[in-house]
Formats: sequence, C-alpha cells, structure tokens
Amino acid sequence: MFTRFLSLFNGGMRAYKVQDVKRERRVGVTAKTFNDLLVKGCEKLQLDPETVTIVLEDDGTLVDSNTFFQKLPAQTVLVFLREGEKWGGAGALIHDALSKLYNVSRKAEIASEIRELLVGEGSPEKVHIISQYLEMLQTDPNAEYRYEDEDWFEGLNKKYKTKQEVMRNNAQTRIRSYFNSAKEQIEKEVKDPETKEILTECLDQMSNRLKKNDFHGGYFDRTARPAERICDKQGWFQCQGPFDSERCDSFHTINPYASRGYRQLFGLWNLDHVIEKSREILPTLLQAVKVKQKHEEVHWEHVYKLLFTRDNLKLVQVGCHKKAARTQTCDVRDFLVSS
Repeated sequence: MFTRFLSLFNGGMRAYKVQDVKRERRVGVTAKTFNDLLVKGCEKLQLDPETVTIVLEDDGTLVDSNTFFQKLPAQTVLVFLREGEKWGGAGALIHDALSKLYNVSRKAEIASEIRELLVGEGSPEKVHIISQYLEMLQTDPNAEYRYEDEDWFEGLNKKYKTKQEVMRNNAQTRIRSYFNSAKEQIEKEVKDPETKEILTECLDQMSNRLKKNDFHGGYFDRTARPAERICDKQGWFQCQGPFDSERCDSFHTINPYASRGYRQLFGLWNLDHVIEKSREILPTLLQAVKVKQKHEEVHWEHVYKLLFTRDNLKLVQVGCHKKAARTQTCDVRDFLVSS
C-alpha cells in the first residue's frame, strides 16, 4: 500500500528488479507500464525486446500484459528470457541443488549458486528456507572420525574418537534414564517387603537384558543393523509423529551426524513412550504384583518391551511431542504369566 502511495508522487513509476536466466546480471529499473518495463529491462540486459519473454522469478509465471503487470508489487524480480530459454522458478534451482546434494565434488559450486540466489533477496522467510539447504551443503555427514571433523566433537569428552561412539552413548543414556526412573518410582511407591522383593527381581532381570543388548545403543548408531537403528545408513532420522498418529505430517527430519549444530538440536528430539511409563506401565506393573496368584509370575519381558524397545518407543521431534494424557491403557493380565 505504501509503495503504491509513493508511486503517485513518481508519476506512477515503481521500482523492479530484472535479471537474465543465468543470474549473471540483476539490475533495478523503474517502470510505469509493461511496455516500459520491457524496453528498459532489455536495454539494461542488452536483449532484443522482439524475442524476449518475461516471467516471475519466484515460480516462472508468464508476465505478458499490462493488466497483470499493474498488479505486481514494487521490487518484484522478473526474469528476461531469450528465445529457447526456460525458467522454472527459484524453487527449481533449489530442487536441482537438492538432487545433487550428495555429489561431493560439486558441493562448493552448488553452495555458491545458492548464495547468489540469496543475494539481494528481500524476503526473510524465503532466505530462511533456502539457507537451510545451504547449511546442509556445508556439512560433511560422511565424516566419522574426530580428526575428520573436529568441530563436531567440540564440548565432548576426549575419549570419543568417532561419531558412532557419541551417538551410541546418546541412545544408551536415554535408555538408562528410563530404567533408573522406573527403579526410583518403584522404590518410592512400594513399601511392602514382599512386593518390593518381587519387583526388585523383575528389575534385575531387565537390567541383565539391557546389558546384554548394550542398552540399545544401536538405536542412534548408523552402523547398526537396519532392524535395530532408527536412522538410515547416512545418519538421517525421520520424526515418527505424535503418539496418537501413524506418521509425522510435518515431515521433520534431522541428521545429527552432519554438524555440531544438528547434533545439539537432536537433543530436543524425544524417544517417546506411546503407552506412558510413569502413568500407565509402572502403575499397572504394581497392580499386577498385587493381584498375581501363586502359580503366576511377573511377565518381566513384556514390561521390558514396553519400557525399552521400539514396540512402544517413537522418535519424535519436539514440535510433535504431545504431553496430553494417553488414551491407550495397559491390561494387567499381560503383566502376568503362568509359572
């Protein structure tokens, strides 16, 4: 509105940006009409107005009439095409860059192209989106050892020599915290010596299984077996969506192996229990001990599955993590098995 108001004092003139298809030249022009833009733009870019086609930089929309031109805001970027040239929009450039993302030999060249795309860009939103791709190009997700990517290991214990070791420890730390919090809750809530003895034996069984399974460090280890790891072999993790959804509708992804920043952001991703640990699993376990018959034992393997395995765990980006009470409940009979 303000730029339209200003144009009244300039005889209807407004400022635009024009460029050629290769983005080798981008210049500013002022124009009142479409024909005015065509003539001045061709003069600046040294093109023949008889053979030029004009499109919007954003999406390649054809601009070929004064009526449509008058609806464009000031500072719109327009691409002047020679005969035979095509422009798919800025998005096409990004798509092309993404398709070559793993072409290591061209990373510097592609990053340079994206930087040129950002130069002079007036939309902070567009700059933010495109810069995400630029940041990814400047990382090295394939580097594994400390000597290959010292920056990735900044702030970490010197004992870690590989990214694999760090990520395994990350997963193990989370699983250990689930075991420790379960143990603390049981010790706090259970006073009866007989009940406590049964639950202590259950905890010991699960502890031994966790040690045997290396506390499921493979969940975050890209070198682990495909059936165990949550990521792919390059280290990419995909959000599995809220506890009440089958998928993440926002398509959140992250590769903590790619850079120190992504590694730190991965700390905001939750290994979330679908059936809640503190409000569902453990209370049901306590109830099972109370109602069990002499011929029954606590089905600790079922408890283990719910607390520590992917049968009941989902990796969720913080934006998809819901703290609302779960609707899914445990069946106390599943926690008991005949001896």
